[in-house]
Amino acid sequence: MNLKAPVRIFYIIFLGCCLFVKASVAQTYHIDYIHSSLSDKDLALLNRMAKFQATFYNQVFQTTKNDSITINVSLYGRHGEYKDVQKGEIHTTFIDGFYMGMENKIYLYKSEHYMETLFHETSHNFLRNNYPNAPKWLNEGMATVLGYLVETTDDRVLYMPQRKLIRQVRDSIRIFHFSFNNYFSYRDTDWFNEAKRPMLYAGAYAIVFFLINQEKDHLAPILTYMKQGYSTQAAFKKEFGTIDNFSRQFFSYYSTGGGRAF
Repeated sequence: MNLKAPVRIFYIIFLGCCLFVKASVAQTYHIDYIHSSLSDKDLALLNRMAKFQATFYNQVFQTTKNDSITINVSLYGRHGEYKDVQKGEIHTTFIDGFYMGMENKIYLYKSEHYMETLFHETSHNFLRNNYPNAPKWLNEGMATVLGYLVETTDDRVLYMPQRKLIRQVRDSIRIFHFSFNNYFSYRDTDWFNEAKRPMLYAGAYAIVFFLINQEKDHLAPILTYMKQGYSTQAAFKKEFGTIDNFSRQFFSYYSTGGGRAF
């Protein structure tokens, strides 16, 4: 994965400014290597990406504690060994990485796309340290948004939008299949359902992407309400007035607004 290849990138608009970080190379990851290895160059890149996420989470949760969080990782070079661990921990074998909250640790197979998987799981780690009981849509939405980071030739860390996920949601909106009443009624087990997973992940991604890309920051206040005990629906009503108001703005953004560009 060449993170410095020419790509169309997107600055995360947040708190009225472009969020980009020329991060330091201080140690963030603590990696246990199981029949695997990383070059010093790759490890430094991973740490810069983690520092970007720490800055993001510091801003949305109005804290500085993420600067001192260490991300613990077990990195496997042999797929069979990784699958055995995965099956024992989460009783499935179809993903190349997972985060165990009770252990505060990421288990990762070093596949061709291991960096994207690690960025995704790193977000789960940061979120749990800021909001331990976050709902699934928020957990997966933020992890998917932060799972696709790139570094430019001048060493800035930026976010690359996922057109496929955006288009999936937009197409569902256009044929009137996307409903927030239905979406927020999912069960956690639905995220492991192969038929339901694609739209659940696309929806979570599109919601977080929308919240951080408006003229007014919506994500931070919604997180504040939810940490105070508000349900997802109640937090959105508090921020937007009604769920219908949120729905109209969301649908407009992806149908005729800024989100239609992707």
